Amino acid sequence: MQRIFCLLSIALILWVGCDQTTLEETAGIVTLTGQVLDAETNDPIVGALVQLQPQGLITETDSVGRYRFEVTLDSTMELTVSATKTGYSSASLPVLAVPDRSIEVPVLRLTRTATEEPVSGEAANILLLSQSDQAIGVRESGSKETAELVFQVADSMGRPVVLEHAVRVRFRFGVQPGGGEYLFPTEALTDNSGRVRVHVASGTKAGVVQVVAEATVAGRTIRSQPVSLAIHGGLPDPDFFTLAPTQYNFPGWVAYGLENEISVIVGDQYGNPVKPGTAVYFTTTHGVITGSVMTDENGQGSVTLYSANPLPPDGIAIITATTADRNQQPVTRSLPIIFSGPPVAVLCMLDDQGNCLPQTPVATLDQSYLLQLTDHLGNPLALGTKVTIEAQGTKVKAVGAIDVELGDTGFRVLGAETTYDDVVRGPGITEFFFRVVEDQTLDEGGTPTVEAIVIKIDGPNGKLTLAFGPDAGSARILSEDGVLQLDGTRLKAFIPAP
Repeated sequence: MQRIFCLLSIALILWVGCDQTTLEETAGIVTLTGQVLDAETNDPIVGALVQLQPQGLITETDSVGRYRFEVTLDSTMELTVSATKTGYSSASLPVLAVPDRSIEVPVLRLTRTATEEPVSGEAANILLLSQSDQAIGVRESGSKETAELVFQVADSMGRPVVLEHAVRVRFRFGVQPGGGEYLFPTEALTDNSGRVRVHVASGTKAGVVQVVAEATVAGRTIRSQPVSLAIHGGLPDPDFFTLAPTQYNFPGWVAYGLENEISVIVGDQYGNPVKPGTAVYFTTTHGVITGSVMTDENGQGSVTLYSANPLPPDGIAIITATTADRNQQPVTRSLPIIFSGPPVAVLCMLDDQGNCLPQTPVATLDQSYLLQLTDHLGNPLALGTKVTIEAQGTKVKAVGAIDVELGDTGFRVLGAETTYDDVVRGPGITEFFFRVVEDQTLDEGGTPTVEAIVIKIDGPNGKLTLAFGPDAGSARILSEDGVLQLDGTRLKAFIPAP
């Protein structure tokens, strides 16, 4: 029984093997399709010769670079597909062909070996091809003074016009500063690539120029879009050198590390912004200042002044900016900055001639007062300081300088020579006059009575509140860090300097 089973198994194996051999050797038609492309542009190659080996069959690619073969094979075999075209290198690859199959052959890419003669139609448009620089400097500025623009003239299909269709291109300015800038040449003939070149030369003024290229073709004008180019200014000139702070007065005596921005505006001899990147160096007699800045395209730059040692003993620091002109001489500009300290308020009562009375100030009706407000060095307080004065009681009010906000400090002399005595002081700055009167606008009964006068000072230099009543000795300070003194016949309230 075991012998019969073995014989049946062997017979089955032989039958299966014979059947597989028969399937592999079955003949049939193989369809091969593919495409031939330009290796550089990826465009279809029309009319390329495609060969199938070893059958020796040849066909030609159609309008989209495709081809097709149908071949009868007895069995699976390896074929070779190759493509050739005049002006191109050839390419080939192997393909495993199986009967009764349709096979898409991988793309054959041919590399161009010969250049075809360019062709074009008539000129239809003008485009900017390249621009050597986006900006140049004014004449004698030390910067590059010319730039090259390359335009290309193309036909309606975008192909550069060839010599057969060459056109004469004219160049002109659109917008220009009017400082003697010019173009050269003013016209030129296109080359075999449809290109023309023009150079822009700067004049003596900064600004923006626009260059337009145009040509006449068959009675009509074609032109490019305006091409913009910036002309930057020259070297600094003393008459066009400006220095300005964010604030002439900042509370630099109150705390260390406070910042005050110092700006510079630099122009050349024609009043145009100097070329970008012009260096300006800064120094200060007090505090610490950023050392230098490079000007931007508008001739501007800024540095930072910090409140720091050494602090000015009279509150006045001198900032100096230095650069160099076209004659290699230094150009300087200086300005004063006040480092102001904590507020000091001194109050007195006035007689009819405006003189301080020899008595301690008290709150009373129909009385005039003088409030002297400075820092601990006698300088005005900083920009933004607010002063408010209020009369409290029955049917009374304060009039005069009772609600004031300080502006920035002014100087009689502005520059390196500025001293403490040049600081502008006086009414509305360091002196405030007010009077307490009956408030006739109130519809109420009772006798006008003054109970207290309250003076509030609030700003970058600190907060100080002083109040006093109708009795001598009634004055008091309402600020936590304030100090009140009787200075002779005057009330003095202040915040101690750090």
